[in-house]
Amino acid sequence: MRYKIKITKDKKPFCEVSIENNDHKTRDEILTLALARFPTAEGFSKEVLFSDDEVRYLKSTPTGIEVLAVQPIYQLRNEL
Repeated sequence: MRYKIKITKDKKPFCEVSIENNDHKTRDEILTLALARFPTAEGFSKEVLFSDDEVRYLKSTPTGIEVLAVQPIYQLRNEL
């Protein structure tokens, strides 16, 4: 699973944070830490997206299949 946090400050795009970690406990700790770094009181807004699915672009050759690219499919996470 992956997380992407879209962060705005005063309604203007500020940055995006991507969290790609297979360990559920560590991934959630990193998410909590990242969200705490951008407090609402300082004008930040956060949108948390998660991906547990992906599109894979493959190349088939006589010697096998090769993954050319992986594109995560993100959905809005309801709870923070």
